[in-house]
Amino acid sequence: MPVFDDVFGMISLCTENFRGGVRDSFGASIITDVLEPILMEIDSLRAFNEEFKRHAINIDQVLEEARAIQLKDFGGAL
Repeated sequence: MPVFDDVFGMISLCTENFRGGVRDSFGASIITDVLEPILMEIDSLRAFNEEFKRHAINIDQVLEEARAIQLKDFGGAL
């Protein structure tokens, strides 16, 4: 499981536990102004990380294809 998924799960659990104990507007504002923005930021990091991984895989594939072409064209002699 990726790191950001673990972090997202932990902060989600903490937020829900905190939400269950909130009894006033100050506690509600902590959820709205602190915890929910943190959740959104972690979710953005998860999406960015997944996109980064996809790009890295694509780059690796293109490099592998280029190496295969190079070996084919030059017979492995450089």
